[in-house]
Amino acid sequence: MKNTKPLAAKPIPIRLKQPKGKPAAQKKFSVKGAIIAFAVFSAVIIIWQWNRSPATVPATPASVHTETSAAVATAPGVETATSGASTDKRTAGTEGAGLIIADIRITPTQPLATDPITAVVSLASGDTTGITFTYQWKLNDQIIPEATANVLKNAPLKRRDRISVVATALRNDVAGPHAESQTVVIYSLPPSLDMKIITPQIRLGLPIEIQLTGAAPDGDKVVYSLISPFVEGMTIDSNTGKIIWTPQRVLKGKLKFGAAAIDTDGNKTMKVFELDMGIEQAP
Repeated sequence: MKNTKPLAAKPIPIRLKQPKGKPAAQKKFSVKGAIIAFAVFSAVIIIWQWNRSPATVPATPASVHTETSAAVATAPGVETATSGASTDKRTAGTEGAGLIIADIRITPTQPLATDPITAVVSLASGDTTGITFTYQWKLNDQIIPEATANVLKNAPLKRRDRISVVATALRNDVAGPHAESQTVVIYSLPPSLDMKIITPQIRLGLPIEIQLTGAAPDGDKVVYSLISPFVEGMTIDSNTGKIIWTPQRVLKGKLKFGAAAIDTDGNKTMKVFELDMGIEQAP
């Protein structure tokens, strides 16, 4: 009997198969995503085309009146609520072109507190036919409520006040753009000036004292000076206004000399005074 050797067990190779679920799922997901993307893209295109297309309004029969109508027959002097605003804008655009103010001139340019101040308006077109103006004066950038005429007068003004005026042109109830003038400054009234003879009697060879008196309305300092006609030998103290003169000869009739008083703003008052010598030259 032959000895038989047991057969050796051979390993059987096992092949692990890749699950088919994942690739299929991935493929299915890719197709679904493409479909969704295409649908979104198509929707965007449709919406874009819809917005570009003009809105169509169905034709309205001629006998039917709608709120969008621009022409509405009304009685004279009666305005409609639907067409009034647009009509005002069109009117302002056509007629307002000739209502532009080019310049506002205030006279006088250096007014005193007591001067009437006048506004003179010039239009850019130069045509003032059928045009009226409204005015509003300002004092130191504040409105003067009652000052609405082209002339400012009887206003409580004082030195160094700043005055301006706002003007508006109107035609057929249509107003043009507002315009404001340049500012002018109020000057003070000139100082007063008078003369008083201090020496009781005029004598040859003896000094004569004459006192000039002046005052500025705002209390400013006044400076005095002699002006033409001059008198030989006559002098003046500019601060006090005292004049000293020594006559060297007898003059017939009246002697004339000029004097001036000026304040710190440069306002100046000039006068020619007469001095009665009281002595006549012997024949």
